[in-house]
Amino acid sequence: MLLNVQMLRAIAAFLVVFVHLAKLAAMAGLPDGWTFFGNSGVDLFFVISGMIMVMTTAGGRQTPLGFLRNRFTRIAPLYWTITFAVFAIALVAPALMQSTTADPVHLAKSLAFIPSARGDGQMHPTVFVGWTLNYEMMFYVLFALGMTLPHRWLGLAATGGVLVVMVLAGRGLQPHNPVAQFYIQPVILEFGAGMALGALLPLERTSPSWRWPAAAIGLAAFVIMLAGGWIWPQLDRAIIFGIPAVVVVACAVTAERCGLAARAGWIQLLGAASYAVYLTHFFCTQLVVKAAERLHAGPALALVFAALAFLLVAMVGVTAHLRIELPLTELSRRLLAPRRKLRPAPVKILTPEPVGPAASAGKQDAA
Repeated sequence: MLLNVQMLRAIAAFLVVFVHLAKLAAMAGLPDGWTFFGNSGVDLFFVISGMIMVMTTAGGRQTPLGFLRNRFTRIAPLYWTITFAVFAIALVAPALMQSTTADPVHLAKSLAFIPSARGDGQMHPTVFVGWTLNYEMMFYVLFALGMTLPHRWLGLAATGGVLVVMVLAGRGLQPHNPVAQFYIQPVILEFGAGMALGALLPLERTSPSWRWPAAAIGLAAFVIMLAGGWIWPQLDRAIIFGIPAVVVVACAVTAERCGLAARAGWIQLLGAASYAVYLTHFFCTQLVVKAAERLHAGPALALVFAALAFLLVAMVGVTAHLRIELPLTELSRRLLAPRRKLRPAPVKILTPEPVGPAASAGKQDAA
């Protein structure tokens, strides 16, 4: 089990929380854009996703259709549940929403993981954080197509090559279609980088002496990732966040193989619940921010509200994981599990034992 990767998933989910506490940061007197570093959590997720897809399909025991079925049952049930909840709120109490409206066409596209512009022109689905899942599902489809090729390495290379071609073609053609523009962003290369890690790391020979150097390098890359938005604000996120994220993930896996792993139960629980945390955290952050605004919180109280927001996000995310995500995932897997054809039991033909002289003769011959 990749314990350190599970820890990174938890870190990635809570990094994103910072982004949606920008108002609290301003109330606390922090500089504008201070929470921008939280966007790096998405890039960390993308690198991890590419690596895990390669590792979990190693051995060739999974078919392309089975892969897509597993990913769909992992992603869709909770996402659809949250999407319907947000749509219901937009329908019943639109004043509580910002740019999300109760648009049935937009809802249908959101459920189908099709990028679509909402009222403010941004390519955000009904659940606005779900834009990342549109990239995820695109990657899963490409990965499954790569699995149809005769050799595993050929499939991985083809999938990574398509991602590169998409970005290069986008830079050359400059399409005006918003959906095409959405899919040609360099951020998709982070899936390819994660795939490379998943293919190469198992081939790496490690020594216990690399335990602390790997941890130190990973920590340094993590700091660079967080500071990238301030150091190189003019560069694309695939560079300022993506490249350090690749180093962070590689070092985390290497450190664990050398014996340095995050084994604490609460860390592993938060990692397991990271998807639920990601999909539910904005309910908590918006609630806390509105409460702070109503109380006209000063700098000190704003920081207290920020701490409460993280605590609430963790509690709601873990509860949603245990009470909603896991049961829905299990149910959907049972419903979509391929039906096995029942083969009729073989008929055993019994040969009657010989009687009389023939039986005696047979026994004598045997003797």
